[in-house]
Amino acid sequence: MFGINEILNKVINKKPLTEEEKFKILHSKRVDKKVVEYLINRLSQLHIEVLGKYEGSLFELMPVGKLEGWCWQTTESAIVFFNDNDYIERGNLNFDERTPQYYHSWICFDFNGTEYVLDPCLSFLCKKSDYSKIFQIDVKGKVTAKAVREELIRQITAPKKEDNSESHKKFDTFLKNFLGDSYESYQRKKKEEVVVDGPEDPNTPLYRNGAGYKTEIANGKIKKMTVHYYYTDC
Repeated sequence: MFGINEILNKVINKKPLTEEEKFKILHSKRVDKKVVEYLINRLSQLHIEVLGKYEGSLFELMPVGKLEGWCWQTTESAIVFFNDNDYIERGNLNFDERTPQYYHSWICFDFNGTEYVLDPCLSFLCKKSDYSKIFQIDVKGKVTAKAVREELIRQITAPKKEDNSESHKKFDTFLKNFLGDSYESYQRKKKEEVVVDGPEDPNTPLYRNGAGYKTEIANGKIKKMTVHYYYTDC
């Protein structure tokens, strides 16, 4: 296994890097602790529940890999606490020749005039210039924090019709079998939540999202939110 200096020499000599080497480079690039403090404060009112398995804040779940596989839901849930012009990008990351197109989403935000990436599902916090260069990103969609916030609030506050479709019934049967004894608890929680709909368009605010949300909303802002993930397709 190469150390960081050997990996950087490969970069200088324009030799291809493996996925592990790319991850190691990004994890070696430390950001100012003020950026971390800023994010912790921004996301202090976001609580995440993953199925019936685990729950916590984004910064409790992110470093232990509990958000991996939930990129659409996590980026959309977190971005609503950012400034209006911060945004989500969705597209492909180039890991290596084995995985040249990893379809994914990540958050881009400004802090004191520098643009950073928060990738909670792959556990990265780094400058966007480094993230873009290392992964040779190919952006397929982009949506602002303002657009996601407004669409989420619209869906949460709009009256909901009961879904009696066959697909919904099949999914409910799947959950009953999957959750077992915790199914009744899930049903109680679901009554307190609004499950949002996300279309198959990477330029729309809620993309492939089917999570449940409990929120405190005031003056067009989301003050506090619990998001509950039920299934994954990331």
